[in-house]
Amino acid sequence: MPSISSFPPRSRAFCSLAVALLASLCFAGAVRLDAQIIQIKTLPIADGDQWRLFPSANTGLGGLTIALRDSLADPFDNPSKGARLNERRKGLFFGSPTAYTLSKNAGGGRTLPIGGIARSGSTFGGFAVAVQELDKVGSNQLFNPTPPGIDPALFDGVPTPVTQTVQTAAPSRQNKFAFATLGHIFDRGGVSVGASALWSGLNDVDGVDQLYVGSQRVDQHGSDLNLRLGLLKEWSGGRSLEGMLLHDRFNMAHDVTWVDQLWDPNTRRNFPRSRIDHNLDRTSLWGMHLAYSQPVGDSGWRVGSIFTTNLMSHPKLPDFQFTQVQVIPWDPGHSAAYDLGVGIAKTKGLTTFGVDAIFEPIHTHTWGETPDSIPTSFGTIPAGAKTTENHFRFSNAILRAGMGQEVKLDTMRSGIKSFRLEGGLSLRAINYTLNQSDHVTQLETQRHEGWMEWTRTWGFGLRFTDLEFRYVGRTTTGTGRPGIPENSGGGVVFAASADAGTRNFLAAPNGSTNLTGVAVTSHQISVSVPIR
Repeated sequence: MPSISSFPPRSRAFCSLAVALLASLCFAGAVRLDAQIIQIKTLPIADGDQWRLFPSANTGLGGLTIALRDSLADPFDNPSKGARLNERRKGLFFGSPTAYTLSKNAGGGRTLPIGGIARSGSTFGGFAVAVQELDKVGSNQLFNPTPPGIDPALFDGVPTPVTQTVQTAAPSRQNKFAFATLGHIFDRGGVSVGASALWSGLNDVDGVDQLYVGSQRVDQHGSDLNLRLGLLKEWSGGRSLEGMLLHDRFNMAHDVTWVDQLWDPNTRRNFPRSRIDHNLDRTSLWGMHLAYSQPVGDSGWRVGSIFTTNLMSHPKLPDFQFTQVQVIPWDPGHSAAYDLGVGIAKTKGLTTFGVDAIFEPIHTHTWGETPDSIPTSFGTIPAGAKTTENHFRFSNAILRAGMGQEVKLDTMRSGIKSFRLEGGLSLRAINYTLNQSDHVTQLETQRHEGWMEWTRTWGFGLRFTDLEFRYVGRTTTGTGRPGIPENSGGGVVFAASADAGTRNFLAAPNGSTNLTGVAVTSHQISVSVPIR
């Protein structure tokens, strides 16, 4: 990945902050169901597998979604697809415990969802609940002790011994989720409609505390609400058209505790004093998703296409601190993201194969405002005016491929009807151009950044007479996290030292921070019991 340290000195300060702010979208954009929410990332930060709540029949196939139906995940992605339950299979109950870890002890967590969906006549509905616990990450959130020879200092005015850390109660790392869906089938027209709601009570978003380098602790609390309204039209012969509208409101608060070492020249003592920064992370999203698929004769092949759009407003993004940067007020702006994709899949006999290809253009506009007027060589910038503007233009690409093979078994001897093996590969290539306008110095800069994220998937399944068991694993590489020790050295530098004396509204960074490459590995076991 190209280094942002190669920016001109005066624009590096603006760029590092702009990228830091936009990096929060890699978490906000991932706090949903997998499909129809487009993730924005300006840095290759590993966001874990925290949000994989529901079972899927296609995860082991590289996550194919366009031309291959997913018998388990479809009703949760688009609520109208619950209509595909029929008289033979009226519903199912499921449990899908999931665990994920990041290499180099960079995080992990466990989730236990349970739920079900059923059909009665022309009406269908379902529910799911989940609890989640995330691991505490060992990081650089310790502050340096008072130097030797200095008397015990004061912490918020109270005498306290000099120690490596200030002991405080650990913030909660547990999250709760609740999902409900309801729909109706209009048999005469072959049309079904459905609505769903997913509420997330969040006390921890994995990786966020790593973005406040040098902090003592980070308390997170907030919620996310995802609402969906879907429509499905199916014709005889296997053709189908689906549409969906969605709205998502993500609202988090980060209470970040810092400890500053203050020197009193009168008493010649160090005074460590705590302060708390209250950061808000808010994004409101409106989206639309269209998908069409049809079989190709009786060959077993099926083709499909999708169009997805997300319009996002970011009234507040947190002031992440990758390096020691002066905190300034920001009004982050808005984003428009699109997915244009085609897919092809073949299901013939006991073999399944498929490929998805998606082009993903995104435009994000952010800016900074000054609370006070600023005199410059080119005139005075009034209070409330923009000091810098950033235009991010993405041209991302996603490729997925997967294959599965089912083997019939002797049910009289083993009680197992079939055994299935799956494997897949997914690639996400992220490329963007940053055009930046510094209204204080009247400088225009442009920079290109890009990287690739690879995901390998595998799985197997057992089908019994009244039970289906699935295991799915996946590993993603090509991403990293700040604040994680790198034993072998290296890492990706994304903010470098800059001139501290430049005449900018922002103070320049005075240190560098590396992204240490990590691998995210998750394991999911799902057990579903059909209702007949």
